[in-house]
Amino acid sequence: MDRDIYSAPVSNYEEMMNICRNETRLRVSEVIELCMPFIDTPEGKILMEEQMYSVLIQMLTYMQVSSRKLRKERQREGIDAAMANGVRFGRKQKFTADEYIDVFKRLENGEIDRNTARAEIGASVNTFRRMYNELKEQGKI
Repeated sequence: MDRDIYSAPVSNYEEMMNICRNETRLRVSEVIELCMPFIDTPEGKILMEEQMYSVLIQMLTYMQVSSRKLRKERQREGIDAAMANGVRFGRKQKFTADEYIDVFKRLENGEIDRNTARAEIGASVNTFRRMYNELKEQGKI
């Protein structure tokens, strides 16, 4: 898997650890060579590298997880604010039952049959049924 830290958010901690491990292995050893030349023994160098590496991975993982949480919280706040202002999400309804009350009243009175009424409205069978039931429940027909 060839991903970097800046690509799409990762799904779990282990994936982030692997990405950070691949991304930082070279950089940590360069930092140790530049900043800590006094560590002469190979064992000391490996130990220090592993400690810095571990701290760096934990820090990057924490930053990635917390930024995902913050993004979700902000998204939820935006959705809640929009809904409070009356924004309706989803597809706009093509037909509203109130526009066709006269057609449904003619259907109830027996002047036209269901297929003719549905053809006048131009709705599918399910949409027609939903609109009819909605007006019945509201007592408008």
